[in-house]
Amino acid sequence: MTKPESAVHDYDVVISGAGLAGSAAAILLARRGVRVALLERRSDPEAYKVLCTHSLTANAYPVLDELGLVPALEKAGAVRNEARWHTRWGWIEPRAAAAGPPLPYGYNIRRSTLDPLIRTRAAETPGVDLLLGHQVTGLVREAG
Repeated sequence: MTKPESAVHDYDVVISGAGLAGSAAAILLARRGVRVALLERRSDPEAYKVLCTHSLTANAYPVLDELGLVPALEKAGAVRNEARWHTRWGWIEPRAAAAGPPLPYGYNIRRSTLDPLIRTRAAETPGVDLLLGHQVTGLVREAG
């Protein structure tokens, strides 16, 4: 997954952390022609955030779709979810208008599946160098 043979010190952007946000940002930037170094301190490509499972709300669907992750999520067993909130006054459950389109949905998926999936997608994106076992330790300033 790491591409050290192609790693150079000439990047437009360095992203610290190849989790959900870092990997998504790397993919989207690289698709726009930006050369990205995606650094991840953990050296295991299957590493994931252990303390939570993950619920992706419906407002994340457009980004998931743009990243091309929707088919992969469904193939990996992600469960569709709908917006539903409990308040001290009871449940809030949005419903689609009778003649309107269905409401968008999100997904529930374990981080042990989601994190490696999006990290792999980032590593496969031209313009992204995934550098596992690397972390930012400081900032070098040159010429001001």
